[in-house]
This record gives sequence, structure tokens and C-alpha cells, in this order.
Amino acid sequence: MASHLGVLGVLQALRERLSIRMAARLGGNPKVEILGSQALAGVPQNNTDTLGIYLHRVSVDPFSRNRHLPPAPGHRLPRPELPVNLHLLLIAWCTHTEQEISYLSTAIQILGGGFPLASADLSLADPEWGDDGVQVLPEEMSTEDLMRLWDSLPGDYRLSAPYLVKTVRLAPDVNQDEGPPVRTLVFPAGEHGGAHQ
Repeated sequence: MASHLGVLGVLQALRERLSIRMAARLGGNPKVEILGSQALAGVPQNNTDTLGIYLHRVSVDPFSRNRHLPPAPGHRLPRPELPVNLHLLLIAWCTHTEQEISYLSTAIQILGGGFPLASADLSLADPEWGDDGVQVLPEEMSTEDLMRLWDSLPGDYRLSAPYLVKTVRLAPDVNQDEGPPVRTLVFPAGEHGGAHQ
């Protein structure tokens, strides 16, 4: 169960795993960075070839929406969790054609059809993470939808691939207030306490 640090923690864990695996496959020290919208407004600097991870959307997972956590100690009400999916673009943020193709194709090969991030990867960034893991999966997106997405971003199109992270389970922010258990119910029987005739 993640805290507010969970979303960024997933991106950081993915960056670290891709950095290690890409270095093993490509040699050298390939850069992997989390890109923000401000970075996309610019262009890559010379000789700073990078694989970018860009979070473009967060959505509620419709299949896990009604799950609840057990009551907190000393409480009776279950706690609703918020399961979210992270929609990413892997972007070849490069100035050289060979690196652009090589970086993105290597990342796609590493992630394959489903790349797990375990709690060991995620708990360093979010100490409240718990035992959950997430899956990084290719996201189905038509060319038209991908072009529409890039049209809404501040920069020009770059070679990219959409991915989906399922499912980050965010814990509730606070426990709901609860009154004491109900022990007696009193029902008035009439206007003056008597029964109606």
C-alpha cells in the first residue's frame, strides 16, 4: 500500500532498473531520466543522449476500485483504497539517430510483455509501500491516439512507446471519524410518549 510517494517511487524504481539493464546490454553508462513537461518544451542537448520516462496520465483502475483495507487498529470501518494506473511514454531523448533507435529498442526489449517491479524495488522510495508489486506493460495505443497525445504536449514528436503501470494502490489519507458503538435505540411511540390509538 503506497503513500503519496508511491507514484514517484514507481518512476524512480523503473529508472534505476532500466539504467542497470541498459548499461549491461549497451555498455557504457546510458542515461535514463524522468522527464517533466518543461523538459519536453525544449530539445535534447548535444551529446546527452537519454531514454526519457514521461508520466502523461494517471487514471483510476476500474477493476480494483471497490476494494477496501481492513479497519485500522481500534476502528471498525473498512478503509477505501485508491488504485491508480500510470500511463507512461518511453521517449528516445537523443540527438543521434543510432542512439535514438538503440535506446528505445533496448528499453522495449527489457520491458518485454510485462516487467515486474517488486516491493524491494519500491520500498526504498516509499517506506509505506508494503508487499505490493506492480507490472509495467505495453499499452495499446493507435498511431492516431499517439499523435493526438504528442499534439497536446509542448514539444515536437519524438520516437516513443506507450506503457502502462498497473496498479499502484494508494492508501487513504486519514481514517474516517467513528463514533462509539450503538448500544441502545430509542423510538418515540407518540406525541407525548404514548402509543397512537
